[in-house]
Amino acid sequence: MKKVLLTCLMLFVALSVFAGASSEAAPAAGGAAAPAQTYNWKMVSCWAPQYHLGDQDHEFISRLQQLAGDTVKIDYFVENALVGPKEVLDAVKDDVAQIGSDYPGYWAGKDTVFNLLSSWPMWMDAYDYINWIYYDPSFAGRMNEEVGKAGSVGEGMKIYREAYAKFGVEGIPFGPITIESGPRGTKPIKSLEDYKGVKIRMSGSAQGQILKKIGAAQVGIQSSEVYQAMQTGVIDVAESCTPYLDWGLGYNEISKYSSHPGWHQPGSMCCLLFNKALFDSLPANLKAAIEICAQATALQTLAMEDRTSGIYTNKFRDEVGVQSYQLPEADLKRLSEMSREIMYDFASKNPLFAKCAYSMASYMHEYQYWRQLNSIYGHGYADLQLPDLAKLKSFIK
Repeated sequence: MKKVLLTCLMLFVALSVFAGASSEAAPAAGGAAAPAQTYNWKMVSCWAPQYHLGDQDHEFISRLQQLAGDTVKIDYFVENALVGPKEVLDAVKDDVAQIGSDYPGYWAGKDTVFNLLSSWPMWMDAYDYINWIYYDPSFAGRMNEEVGKAGSVGEGMKIYREAYAKFGVEGIPFGPITIESGPRGTKPIKSLEDYKGVKIRMSGSAQGQILKKIGAAQVGIQSSEVYQAMQTGVIDVAESCTPYLDWGLGYNEISKYSSHPGWHQPGSMCCLLFNKALFDSLPANLKAAIEICAQATALQTLAMEDRTSGIYTNKFRDEVGVQSYQLPEADLKRLSEMSREIMYDFASKNPLFAKCAYSMASYMHEYQYWRQLNSIYGHGYADLQLPDLAKLKSFIK
């Protein structure tokens, strides 16, 4: 109920923004209202039609067009319809398309900070990302009216903007993904020992380093290629996303086993991309509507990902007979320690990565005691081996 009310409130605020701006429009000659400017945009996506992460794209488009009416028209292109998934960022930067939707980790070759801005193994979950992105703790204890007028955002949002701005793009988080399924496939993984010799589709640079340490071979293919790759023995197991999305990709037809938790991506964030020059030129009311619709989409996506994880985990068990295993606690602590050491290595080589890691770690340290006290009902892993803040800070230049 709270989520529904919050969504309604966001839409009400956005409608108020548009209404206020419309009432202030300058009259044209003869006293008639000036015609509203219209925008025709192309939006390119990283996602294939059968991959349900595209749902968040359609959610955003629908919400914005409900608010903007005929002011905005968006032509939507799925993966490879206009550009490939790894070309989305450059397409938006170069104005081939004005909007994109992405998984930030696709741009880690351009800047390693995108590893953190997408997901990091044994690290923040989706709710942590929301807390870090949207809330500025300096507003705690101040008058509600002051907070509302300020329109504050958390430090996370500022770091997303900084990272994407380097590439001529306005990056707006809008697609939180809750903890992903662990590896699914034809070989059971009950412990880290079972990873030895396994060929696995798993995304992420840090994840790849951990796989190497535990003796697995990372295979770099798109999620849309997993079905055939597992059928032909190119891979033994794979991860793509949450149970709902895995089902849509056909994992129910090719997997006998699953391993949990999804240590490789306990939480993730997808982003809405705008050509920065275009976004900066938009009127304030349209910018506000875009940001509000992105927040509303994030809320809807969070609910969808979390609720469907329960539904589709049951389907994998009851309709397919998938056998699921949980990694032992000792293995999770070992993974957490490896993740921390890899974070130090990345931070030592990139000041922006270090800045982001320090900001995230500051939040994680701040939240850790509360998480531990409420571990039965709380979110995230209560026994993470958190990085040393002083060490991370030393890498910031």
